[in-house]
Amino acid sequence: MSLLTELGNIFLASVPQPGRPCGAVACAAPIFSRPTVSLTGRHCASHTAALLILLRSNHPPFSLPPNGRVAHHSRIGKPPAPHEIRARTRTHYAHARLRSRFFSFAVILAAHHFADGDLWGKLAIGAHVWKYGTVPAHDLFAFTPVLPHYTEHEWGAGAIFFGVLKAFGPAGLMTLKMVLAFGAVLGAIGAGRRLGCDWETLLLLAIPAAACILAGYIPVLRSHAFTYCFFAVTLLGLEDIRAGKPWPVLALPPLMAIWSNVHGGFVAGLGALVVYTACSLFARHQVGRMLAAAIACGAATLVNIYGFRFWTYLVPALLNPRPRIAEWQPLPLFANDAFIGFRVLFALVAVLLAVAWRRTEKKSWPGLILPGITSVLAWRSRRHAPFFGVATLAFAGPFLRTALVDVAARMPQRWRAAANPVLAVALVHGAVAIIAATFILPDALFQVLAPVGHDPVREADILSRARAGGDLATPFQWGCYCSWRLYPRIRISMDGRYETTFPESTFDLNDRFYDKRGPHWDQLIRDYPVDYIILDFTQARLRPVDLWTVATF
Repeated sequence: MSLLTELGNIFLASVPQPGRPCGAVACAAPIFSRPTVSLTGRHCASHTAALLILLRSNHPPFSLPPNGRVAHHSRIGKPPAPHEIRARTRTHYAHARLRSRFFSFAVILAAHHFADGDLWGKLAIGAHVWKYGTVPAHDLFAFTPVLPHYTEHEWGAGAIFFGVLKAFGPAGLMTLKMVLAFGAVLGAIGAGRRLGCDWETLLLLAIPAAACILAGYIPVLRSHAFTYCFFAVTLLGLEDIRAGKPWPVLALPPLMAIWSNVHGGFVAGLGALVVYTACSLFARHQVGRMLAAAIACGAATLVNIYGFRFWTYLVPALLNPRPRIAEWQPLPLFANDAFIGFRVLFALVAVLLAVAWRRTEKKSWPGLILPGITSVLAWRSRRHAPFFGVATLAFAGPFLRTALVDVAARMPQRWRAAANPVLAVALVHGAVAIIAATFILPDALFQVLAPVGHDPVREADILSRARAGGDLATPFQWGCYCSWRLYPRIRISMDGRYETTFPESTFDLNDRFYDKRGPHWDQLIRDYPVDYIILDFTQARLRPVDLWTVATF
């Protein structure tokens, strides 16, 4: 039975809001035979939502059979024992809290439905793979100087994105985003359960951890969405290897082969394997299986279209500082941004370690090392923050449990006797669900949008409908959208593929033009036959009056 059916009947009532600019994710272009679309970015009706929840229990404690007599759901002829009733009640409420958590998380994810610039670039690559059956051996989209060797390390993600879009439309992309986000949370919870942590503690910890993981799933949809999910599944598999289960030795290498073809973040999985293998060697526990999994996963990264040459590209790319991309820059200590969940979770973990370190018995050395590594990586580069959320949800549960027990021990006796941890956690999750339904659900939408101003939707409409051809100067953040909408008639000067495609000199050439920096700021349009220019008045300094003074344009 589906999540929404479990929680109740939810009806979404479409309410038009004229004048709200938006665009659609799937836009027509002749060469790739993409799905056609009715919205291409003009002012159109958006949607809000009204919520009607009919709460009902899908697992009643008893049922009334046709003979009219009450029959307990237990062994025939014997009523359930008290401990069985308590166990079933705890499991039932744990599942109910998990479903309410899913509802809240799904609503928040659906409220973030603006497409990210990287999605357009991956859709363009994916369209090429679907049409021609190969990954481009050289860059197809730019007219400016590009690198001599083109390595499209995320081609698998693009092929998946385009395939989902072609089969299920924009709603399919939103569904894929939610599935991967839920996979990251569930995988981390599964790893926490392998450590023996109880449901109540994990579900309470899941609230700040999911807020930290959310930063990786706010855009719709990027390749790193696979990485956070696969990282959580890898931790779950490694914990099962430590528990003596053999399945991860066979399952993790195929996962690593897929991972290495959809996103370069598979190195996080290799890092987790190194940590677990080192700890196994030190403890002399499950050494054979852990070594077998590590070696097989390392070999699986070579199962790609570039072979070993892939690593010769990847290592320099991992060390590239990327000063022009904000998400690769250090995370400020205090700021009101999308990474506030990471800061709150980091502070919580620091407090838990300080107050519960000595009294926590179930310590895991990988569970101490990985949150430490991921927190350092997150402070150095903000895009790594979701890794910390996954690692914390997987390993910090025992410390939170110890801290909660200490708090309960300091409560008055009458409060402690009346306290019900199961009910308390259920109330917390219920409050989160009510807040999500009241304040966030009205903004939720299952349509991926490209708003006017966020992307050059109107400008691409003009060029597309005019069937214009030539070379187009584009700002860094808009190049991928123009490639998706306008290739092959129009090529662009720059896009967000960064070191995959362009040398630093091309970045400097494009940036000097749009920032109007230096005496030769107009070199781009003097040295190359630029036919069209898109200006971004919100970020670039260049204005139309500046172009009137350039005689060659």
